[in-house]
Formats: sequence, structure tokens, C-alpha cells
Amino acid sequence: MAMEEKRHFRRYSKNSEFNILINGMAFRAETLDHSPGGVGVIFRETPSHLREGDVISLDIASPDIKTNGEVVWLKRLRSGLKIGVKNAGDFKGAIKDYGLADILIGLQRTDKTGILEVRSGAILKKIYIKNGDMIFAASNRDEDRLGDILLREKKITSEQYDQSVQEMKKTGQRQGAALVRLGYLKPQELVRAVRRQVEEIIMSLFPLEDGTFEFKEGPLPSEETITLKLSAANLIYRGIKKIENFYGIINNIINSALPRLDVALCFSPDPMKLFQDLNLDREGKTILSYVDGKTAIDNIISASRLDKFAAFKAIYALLSIGIIEPVRDIAESAAEIPAEDIIKGPEIKAPQEIIDRIEDIYNRRESFGYYGILGLRERATQDEIKKAYYNVAKEFHPDRHFYLKAEDLKTKLNAIFSFVTEAYTTLSNPEKRKQYDTRLSHKPAPPLSNEELAAERFMEGKIRLAGHKISEALELFGQAAYLNSSVAEYHYYYGMTLNRLNRLKEASRAIERALAIEPSNPDYLAEAGHVYLKLDLRRRARGYFENALSLSPAHRRSAEGLKKILEDA
Repeated sequence: MAMEEKRHFRRYSKNSEFNILINGMAFRAETLDHSPGGVGVIFRETPSHLREGDVISLDIASPDIKTNGEVVWLKRLRSGLKIGVKNAGDFKGAIKDYGLADILIGLQRTDKTGILEVRSGAILKKIYIKNGDMIFAASNRDEDRLGDILLREKKITSEQYDQSVQEMKKTGQRQGAALVRLGYLKPQELVRAVRRQVEEIIMSLFPLEDGTFEFKEGPLPSEETITLKLSAANLIYRGIKKIENFYGIINNIINSALPRLDVALCFSPDPMKLFQDLNLDREGKTILSYVDGKTAIDNIISASRLDKFAAFKAIYALLSIGIIEPVRDIAESAAEIPAEDIIKGPEIKAPQEIIDRIEDIYNRRESFGYYGILGLRERATQDEIKKAYYNVAKEFHPDRHFYLKAEDLKTKLNAIFSFVTEAYTTLSNPEKRKQYDTRLSHKPAPPLSNEELAAERFMEGKIRLAGHKISEALELFGQAAYLNSSVAEYHYYYGMTLNRLNRLKEASRAIERALAIEPSNPDYLAEAGHVYLKLDLRRRARGYFENALSLSPAHRRSAEGLKKILEDA
């Protein structure tokens, strides 16, 4: 991938002439675009001896860029020399020139650690970033202090507030720790309160009409803080929705994301933008339900029957996040994806099941190859390739799993996502696909053991199941169980899929084979219970549900089955 394509931050088009000194000589140049990470420049008077890796000083008035930057690429054109300059130090600038939403999303796409400082007059707010994710925030405003927030919410009294302040002075603790020590808050209440405080601090930045930002990369301070993992998309959406002076603010932002009202909207063709972690409110869901790549903004607002002001804010928030965008090339849009796939969010699974699957795909992604990682056969059509790409990219989108407590999970998800995108880029291009297929035909494949074949069939089956290709998944799970009958999970998935197809007697036999290997697995017991419930063998079903609940009292699927039996009794 070319250096200029490796971009995490949104780039803004901006033509601004300036002079630049190189080896003591002044050259006339013009900005083409810029982002917090760098700037594109074209020289009208071509300097000699400028090379990749050279460090040059930039002093640009608009946008305000004063930094040393490294030349990372050059292109010689008839109109002049075009170069890409990467900021060598901490990036900074004016919010009106970049947009806070773009900064936060850009950081989340990186693995950077440091503190993002935002200043507006006397106000200073800090967002702590770890491996690209927001984990904490602080403010110098009294009303943003935890105690003041709890006092406003009537979670503590004025007397308790004062006593916690005295405790802070005696022990040097933070106010939250002092409130817990004094018994005014439970530890879990403190965590919830800190989350509300941090979210409010971050969301309060979006109404700022003027201000500057600076990201200072480096290790975070060692002071004790509650570490949170916060969704950038959620906070951007909620923060923009809270803006009261909405029209005034977007008019002051030169790179406003709101296009003309006669422009149609479509879903982003980029799965990294499309499948972010986002909990939408009613307005957001309503707006998305009308996005089809053909309907203009003013018609979407009219059809939605929402308050015009609320509809504008929802559209602006969704555009700022990047889930939707103005139609430029309908052939490249993702309009054929049903809106409900975006609205309903990802399927909730047990955290350990997700982690195990990510680990397995990460370790074996190269061996899958481009067709295997997408769950495709080599004769797949272009339409099948595109649909498979969106399905797999949605499952392994880094933002949708950031809540999991595994330190290196984001790195592994990024690697999977990158490989999936590489597979799609190759297979969707006829010439590149032909070259790839030729390499495959000349590459001798080592014979696989039955265990390896079974694992491969099983993973392919899970991909097909996620894509709602039930019959294909059933065949693959059956092959996996046949090739390696010692793995309980293969029998379980085979039985679960048979159950979905209402082939109940076969399903019961498959689940019983899984239980013979792992008799204390509550998921297997619950599935057996539901199979026997469908077969109207209620006493047997109840026994499986009760057994599962004795092993896992909070097991939801077993509790639902037992509740149904008791209600029908």
C-alpha cells in the first residue's frame, strides 16, 4: 500500500498559498489537503534535491499549521512537484479546521497512547487515550468534578460532599475513593458515576465554537484512575445531539459534514466506518431507515416526520461518524445493505466464545487464503464476494469488540480486518483475482489431517451460519463432526443448526453426542432442553434446563426454557 493511502484521519481539501524555506531558499507552494497527521503540498517552483525522508519546516496561515514534517512521498506532475508531509511531532490545530469527531475517530483507528488536550479560553479538558481507545477524561471546570455531578444528581448530600472533601485533604485520595471509603458510595456505583462524568466531559466538547487541540503522545501518568473503554461513535453521536446552537456551530466549521439538502445519502462502502459500535436513538434509527442511495436529505427529513431541527442533528451526527455519506458514485455505495443490519448492531455472544474465535482466525488467517477468510468458493460471483466481505468485516470490526478485556485483541482484530480487506480488494478486481488464482494453481497444497480438515470445515460453517446460509453451514458442521468426532463443539453446532431447521430427532442425537463428551456444558444442556421441548418431551426438557441452571444460575437460554414450561403447566 502506498504511503499516502495509509491514513487514519479524515483529510480536508484546502488550497492555501504559502512560502517554504528549503536549504535557505524560498519556494512558492500551495496546500492541497490536510489532516492532523500531515499535509499534502504542491510546489509551483520545484525545489531540487528534495527526497523522501527529508524534514522540512511548515508555516501555513490557513489552516494554522506550524510544524516540522517528514516528506513521506513525492510525485512529479506537469503542474509541479506534489509531496506528502507527515507531522514529525505531536499534532495540534484549531477545532474549526479539523472537527473533534474526525480527531476522535482517527485516534481510535490507531494504536496511539497519549493525552488529547482541548482548550477554549480558560477551559482545559483532557481525554486519555490508550492504544487508540478513550479510557478516561478530566476537566478544570468545577461543574465537571465528580462530587459536583453527584450532588446535582442528588446521589450525595451537601454534608456528604463536604465530608468527602475533608477526607480528600487528609488522605490525598480522589473524591470518588473518599466517598467509597466513607460509605456514601458502593464501588460499583463509583464506576458508573465515573463513566457518566467522563462521558459528560467528552460530550461537552462538541458545542465548543472555538478552541484548539493538541495530542501529546507518550505513556499515560501512573496516577490511579478508573480505566474505561468508551465508544467514539457513541459519544460523537450523543455529543452532537446535545448541541443547542447547532446551526451556528456548523456554519463556523469550515469542513462541515452537512451537504446540500438536494443531495442523496447512502451507506458508506467502507466497513470500517459502516459497522462501528453505536447505540442509536429513535431519531437515528428513523433517519437510517430512509437511507437508500436515492433519497435526498430534504425528502428524508420530510418522510421521517421528525422535528426538522432534531432530524438535521441526527443526519449531521451520522455523517460525522461516517456511517452514511453523500452519494458520489452509487456503484461504490453500500446502499444494498439493509438498514436493519446497521441499526440492530452485532449479535451478542459470550465474551470467551468471541475471544476464542478471534484468536483462532488470527492464528490461521494466512492459511485460509483470500477465498477461505471470506467463506467463499473459487467460483464465487462478484455479488457473493461483496456480500461475504461485508458479513466478515462486520464480525471482525475492531470497534465492536473493544469492550473485551484482552490487551492485544485490538491488534489481532486490526490484522484480521486488514487481511479481509486485502482479500476483497484482490478478488473484486478481475485482473488481480486472475493473478491470485494463477498463483493458487501453481502452489502445491500440503495434505491436511482429518483434524485439520474438520477445523477448517467448522470455521467455514460458522462463517456461513453468520451469513444466514443455514443449509451450507449444516453440511460443513456435519463434515467437521464426521472427520473428528472427538470435538464436542462440532456435534453441538451440527445439532443446533438441525434444531433451527426443525430436524428435531437428528438434532437431539447430535446434541447428546456433544454432551457425552462434555456433560457439564450449560449451553449444550440448554440446547438439548429446547430440542426436547419442541418434541413435547417436557419432563426431559425440564431436567436439562434445571441441570444447566445448577451449573450456571444466570444462564438466560435455560431460564427462558424453564419459564415456558412452568407457564404452560
